[in-house]
Amino acid sequence: MTGQDAETASVKSMIAGEQSYTVFKDTRVLAKQTAKMADQALKGETVEINDTKTYDNLVKVVPSYLLVPISIDITNYQKELVDSGYIKAEDLK
Repeated sequence: MTGQDAETASVKSMIAGEQSYTVFKDTRVLAKQTAKMADQALKGETVEINDTKTYDNLVKVVPSYLLVPISIDITNYQKELVDSGYIKAEDLK
């Protein structure tokens, strides 16, 4: 079984051997980038993007800023989720 969003329940399932991995997109990084882009737009500045090919809605290509997802499994959940402060170790007990 796999998961999405590296939720606490998913990590508990990995620890229990019930789930193989989950995909982690750090919402803290997402929020920071979103605020930065909104601020740039409100100030009339050029909005930082890193993708001009992926999102073609058949009217135009929608410029985007894509974050790199991290595959989380039993070998790296501690480093990526607990050590980074995303999930508290006590919440995984």
